[in-house]
Order: sequence, then C-alpha cells, then structure tokens
Amino acid sequence: MKRIFGNERINFNKKGKYQLHVSSEGVSYESENGKKSLNIKFADVGSIIVPSYLNSNSHYTVIFRNHEGKNMEEIDTDVENVGYKFNNMWETKSILIAFAENKLTEVFPDNLDTLDLQIGFSLKEKEIRLKEGALVGSKHQVKLSDIKRVKCLSNGTLSNLLIYQKEKGGFFDKPDMKILLNELTLPIFEAVMAKNNGKGIDFNMGNGFDQNTSEYIIERYMNSTFFMNTDGSVTDDWHRIAYEHIIAYQSDVEIPENTAFLE
Repeated sequence: MKRIFGNERINFNKKGKYQLHVSSEGVSYESENGKKSLNIKFADVGSIIVPSYLNSNSHYTVIFRNHEGKNMEEIDTDVENVGYKFNNMWETKSILIAFAENKLTEVFPDNLDTLDLQIGFSLKEKEIRLKEGALVGSKHQVKLSDIKRVKCLSNGTLSNLLIYQKEKGGFFDKPDMKILLNELTLPIFEAVMAKNNGKGIDFNMGNGFDQNTSEYIIERYMNSTFFMNTDGSVTDDWHRIAYEHIIAYQSDVEIPENTAFLE
C-alpha cells in the first residue's frame, strides 16, 4: 500500500467553527469557541461510524468507537463545501482513509492471510474479525480463499457486503455471511475478490430509489492507493485488477502540494 498519510497530514481550518487535523496516527479537533478539544488516537479506535454518509451530501457526524463497540467521541465534519476535489466529503473521507491505512498497514493487500483485525459488529455475529485468513463471527466462519462472490447492498442507511461461497446462487441466493460495509471491509474484500475471481466487488445493485448502482460508495470509501506498492507502482496482476477498478472513479484522497492549511 502507498500510504497517503504516511509522513504527512491534512489540516482543515474552518474559520469561526473548528480546526481539524488528520494524520497517520489519529485525528485532533478544536472548536473555535474552545468548548470542544479532542485528540483521538487510531490505536484506541475499533471502528468509525458515519450514520448519514451515504444518504446526505453535506455535514456529517463522525462517531469513534472503541474496541468493544462503545462510543468514545464524535465530531461534525464537512460543515461547509471547501471548493476542492471533494466538496461535500473531503474531511470525512480523509479520516476514513487515514484510519484504514493505519489498520491495514503498508503490507496490505499481501497480508490478507496474516491480518488479525476487528472489522465490524453485527447483532447476529457480534464482533467480526479477520483472523488467520478467515472471516470469523460468533456463528459463522468463512475462509477468504473460499469466497467466490461479494455483493454490495446499500439502502443509504444500513449498507452491507454479502459474502458467498458459491459461484452462482439459485432462486434464494442466500449469502453465507453478511458484514457491514465500512472503510476496512471494502478494501479487504475488493482485494479478496480481485485475487479469487479477478473481478472485484459487485456494485451493480442500486438502492431502489435514487441510485441505479452502488458505485457511489467507491467514491466515498475507497482509494486506489490501497493496491499500490509503497513506491506508487502496481506490479502483481491481482493488485492491478483492484487498482484499475478503483482508479477509474478518480476519487482518491490526496494531500495537495503546497497546501499545508486549508481554509
């Protein structure tokens, strides 16, 4: 992985509102009125929840949860459009990409079989971990090498990745496992699918309302840099499949040159 936040950070200055700093190790936030000052370390964070991220175009509440799934802190982000590449989500996506880079590490995606990482919670499975090359919940366990299909299913609020161990489903195409879509599960299963079937995640299903497909999720959660080497090159065939799938959307978070403080 080529880490965008390896040795740099993005600083956002919303005059009269707050200052937000995003780095490889965490997030700091200071309100202009001095009522809120936070310094959040990714090492203490198990997951990040952004409830309205997929059904709103501005102003999000980012909730940081600990490793037990309990809320730690929350901040408001993207309260104004900044007039840059991501008018309505640059701050939020920067936090999500920095967090994913921190948890997946530079070795990603070649460490799929060695990652030991909490990647979500569900009522059915409780904690879900990626461990020893398998997706492990309290009721089900699926080896990454056995996964044949992953479908993205989003209704704009609760969005999931559906995991299948069969090439094709019948009339009742029931997934073997279901996991919440987030900034960790998306690059992980994009890599798994590129490696296993050469296609990546299936984003063809829409939300039945205003989106004909789920491709808009790629723009909000994914960076093609997840599938680059540390020097920015792309070598392995399956890395390239995932890289080319994501780079086509031209939505990578980047740190602009000569822009140390954004206002």
